[in-house]
Amino acid sequence: MKKKILIIVGIVIGIIITLLVAFFIGTGFTKNPKVEIINYTLNKDRSVLNFTIGIPDSIGYTRGYKNKGGGVKSHYLNFYNTFGVINSNWGAKFEFTLELDEDDTEIYFNRTGGGYELVLQKNEITGEWERPNKTNY
Repeated sequence: MKKKILIIVGIVIGIIITLLVAFFIGTGFTKNPKVEIINYTLNKDRSVLNFTIGIPDSIGYTRGYKNKGGGVKSHYLNFYNTFGVINSNWGAKFEFTLELDEDDTEIYFNRTGGGYELVLQKNEITGEWERPNKTNY
């Protein structure tokens, strides 16, 4: 009888540990749509953009991003949350680099619902990277 109880308790503990590990790892694969660009600089030949991001909410950290575009014209960046609970800063990063081609013109950040928002664009006349003008209607 004691052996059966120990086996059942062991199975329950194993299931709980498995679920906790799955939750811990799974959170690191969720996108963070609230990322904002704070500051950015370019290297001398304008082939690398260094940028700092922030999150306006007091909860949440990012660990990295994936570029769903690039090569020519536009970059579509998806930022991912850190592993662990919502406010875990384990592996958090705020400074990133992005390699640019001469023909690149726009950088977008992912937003809620799968859309993207333009955060930086290359001025066609000066060739400088700048924040887009947002018109109030």
